[in-house]
Amino acid sequence: MPNWFGKKDPPEKSPGGSVIHRYQPEEFRGARLGFTDKSTAGFTEAREEVYGRLFGTAESVSHEVIPQIPHVDVYTYYRTQANGGKVCVLVTGGMSDLKMNVPPGLDAPGRVELIFYCSEPRPEFIDTMRWLAHFPHNQRTWVGAGHTIPNGNPPAPFWGSAILDTILLMPTIVTKDAALPDELKLAGEPVHFLWIVPLTTAECNLKLEKGFDAILDLFQEHRHPHVYDPGRQSYA
Repeated sequence: MPNWFGKKDPPEKSPGGSVIHRYQPEEFRGARLGFTDKSTAGFTEAREEVYGRLFGTAESVSHEVIPQIPHVDVYTYYRTQANGGKVCVLVTGGMSDLKMNVPPGLDAPGRVELIFYCSEPRPEFIDTMRWLAHFPHNQRTWVGAGHTIPNGNPPAPFWGSAILDTILLMPTIVTKDAALPDELKLAGEPVHFLWIVPLTTAECNLKLEKGFDAILDLFQEHRHPHVYDPGRQSYA
């Protein structure tokens, strides 16, 4: 109903207390073209220096062709696991050039980058990561730990899975990578990684009904791996 007295309507919330933001398709046209200003000079070099210490030498870098603000590249790294196997680590670079619009008084990082662990750097992974990195800036909003983003409405499976149709953002469980805010500061502010974790509709509904902690408990119970498995079954 109309708000006659200038008061803000209370935000829509799920039963678990999560605030629900709804974006119409036409609202996804908020991309800003151009280049970031001189205040970001040196940010790329600072990030790459820290990334080099965390991950080693990049196998490749997917450079953004269209000049959007901010400019987002996606780096591909490989790590050797204890069992001798290789893990591919995809990391965005540029999302943290600009602060997100975190609501005043909320204790959440304003500068973040995205990280995803997989077996190979498929183009659809990279494209999705770049879209996600631009999303909060294009929409003048923010993303943080516990936020979920469905793949459409109704959500459709993606990345070769039959059931994984929603992205959960959360702190990485890889100890070395979780130390990023201690290693990288831009404009005096720490930069955090948000880990991309695909969910099923049932798992997302559980999070909306019972909160982020319910998903964390579910992951712990099922020993959820940090490397993406498109064939995994739903935990809920």
